Amino acid sequence: MPLGRIAFYNRVDGVGIIADEDGERRPFSGMETQTVREGERVVFEVVGAKATNVIAVR
Repeated sequence: MPLGRIAFYNRVDGVGIIADEDGERRPFSGMETQTVREGERVVFEVVGAKATNVIAVR
């Protein structure tokens, strides 16, 4: 599971962008995550071009 940070989250649309350690950006849905705080460190799975099963890392 890659490690990254939530770079942006749009509360109105419920979608955001995760920037992984390599700098690649992946979209995600707020319905598939434990946290939507921008800057939060997360691990996630990749399905196609999308991040899913986003879990906060402490």
